[in-house]
Amino acid sequence: MRGRLTAWLGVLRLWSLTASTVPVTVGAAFAAYDGRFSWRILALTLLSGWLLQTATNLLNTYGDFLSGVDSADSLPTAPQLVTGLLQPRAVFRAGLLALLLGAGFGLAVAALSDARLLLFAAAGVAGAGFYTTGLRFKYAGLGLPLVALLMGVLMVMASYFAQTCSVTWPGFAVSLPVACLVGAILHGNDLRDAGTDRSAGIKTASLLLGGRQAQALFVALHLAPYLVLAACAAARVLPAWTLLPFLALPLSLGAARACLRGERRSLEARSAGIHFAFGALLTLGLILAR
Repeated sequence: MRGRLTAWLGVLRLWSLTASTVPVTVGAAFAAYDGRFSWRILALTLLSGWLLQTATNLLNTYGDFLSGVDSADSLPTAPQLVTGLLQPRAVFRAGLLALLLGAGFGLAVAALSDARLLLFAAAGVAGAGFYTTGLRFKYAGLGLPLVALLMGVLMVMASYFAQTCSVTWPGFAVSLPVACLVGAILHGNDLRDAGTDRSAGIKTASLLLGGRQAQALFVALHLAPYLVLAACAAARVLPAWTLLPFLALPLSLGAARACLRGERRSLEARSAGIHFAFGALLTLGLILAR
């Protein structure tokens, strides 16, 4: 029993939920900066985001196992199906349950806020459901742009919209750095797993670009957020306090140098840590600006 509980905790990848926490808190903090904020809506939006990411994690584990991406010869992030600790059907059902619960909390937020929020929720549910099952966007080389769009731009704007019932250009601008860094997490994973992904016959941005170009994209994803913030602050689109994430720039430069040196194993974890640090500083900057 204890072994199965540990296996389920592992396959849920709860440690990765910072990836959905950051865009929600950034969107809510920017709404607070604009003078609109509700703790109840923030809590429900976070629950919806966490559940949709959990659904993606579970369905991704299921899809990667069936497609042969995760095997005994690879080092999967969640090896529970490869080792036989969990059964594929059980993980798939748990993914569907998390998807339904995430959609349910999205409905609750829309009921408290604006029915148009359902458009954001529908995009999130579709992205989570079809990432590695059904349409399987990830295996067609669309994983990176899809993750950057859904867990960057749309999740930040959905959180902002839930609070304010509006969409603004500054709200879009503040989402772009988050989109770049969440994309860097996935790209770091793809760079590490390029060999096994190629053997499994799937496409990723890393494989489509190849070599130096894939490295250049990783570097760009880490540096672009700071350029966006600097440009937006200079143009007074965003307040000067949003430059606070520049404190994380040495971390991004370190990850970029590691990638250019040929390091692969640590890129995903380093990018996740930078995404969290950057997002926390951006949230704090927006609160201080208010």
